[in-house]
Amino acid sequence: MVKYQFQIDDDTWAAWKETVPRSKSLETRIIELIEADTDGRVVDDVDADSK
Repeated sequence: MVKYQFQIDDDTWAAWKETVPRSKSLETRIIELIEADTDGRVVDDVDADSK
């Protein structure tokens, strides 16, 4: 098992946390996002990065 710690600004964290249903843990949601990225279900918006 891998444990990872990261930093994110408080406003971004609070805004994201509000999008996660209360019935789901934040850890579960982060795992789902990692799995979606691994499966290729997350699309990078290349145009947004260049603006």
